[in-house]
Amino acid sequence: MERELSPADLYKIRDALSWIFVDIAVDFPYIARQVEGYDSEQVKEILYSEVAVVCAWNLAGPLPPIWTGFQSDELNRDIEEMLREKNRSWIRQKLYRLHVAWLRFNYKEAWKELSAHLKQSD
Repeated sequence: MERELSPADLYKIRDALSWIFVDIAVDFPYIARQVEGYDSEQVKEILYSEVAVVCAWNLAGPLPPIWTGFQSDELNRDIEEMLREKNRSWIRQKLYRLHVAWLRFNYKEAWKELSAHLKQSD
């Protein structure tokens, strides 16, 4: 069941999901434990429409620059800025939606793997 997430909840969820985009073996059971108790559809939406938009670039190059984890404070500031910026113009909104659709397609295996570890408490 979807609920209003506090800033602290968002911070925690975003930080956990960002590990999917770090250049190390992804510990899906750990990430699942961090987001346990939250609505899985909300977590999925945060993954694709917030975290992936800001973090996926890290895995796009031949030598990812971030392999020790994203800085939590900076990550959350970047996500909040991205969310503000996407609403500044019609074209940004359309490009954002297109980008999120591509991320859903490109990282569907990541969600499949993570959701296999989530306990369905919905």
